[in-house]
Amino acid sequence: MKMHFKFQELLVETKNIPVDVAQKLLTYHMIPVSVVREELGVAITASLNSGYRSREWELSKGRSGKSEHVFIGKGAIDWTCSDFRTNKQKFLELLVEHTDYTRFAVYNNFIHCDYKKTPSNKKEVYTSTANSIWTLKKTI
Repeated sequence: MKMHFKFQELLVETKNIPVDVAQKLLTYHMIPVSVVREELGVAITASLNSGYRSREWELSKGRSGKSEHVFIGKGAIDWTCSDFRTNKQKFLELLVEHTDYTRFAVYNNFIHCDYKKTPSNKKEVYTSTANSIWTLKKTI
């Protein structure tokens, strides 16, 4: 397996990250999604401002600072791929199959993936509006 990601791609407005965040990025995001990339056969990247965000950055944007992107737990990444509209369904299927993410929220141009505990204790797939209003579509 070839690693297709660099830490810099998964950081929002920071160059220095805590070691525990770097370990989480590698273990829970970069390695599993590299497997998805190999299967899908197209470039996969993190969407803009979608990887690790410091609490300070979140607060400066008027957010609560409690986002999964702050990596208090295992973290969250918003993944996209080449020709997203064409590859979206297969991309989602591979993310569900090859990762341990628990929540997948499908937006127009990316898929939000995180490890937040779900009410069903299973993987959950949502659709999302541009305003991040999620609707549960299926439990896996």
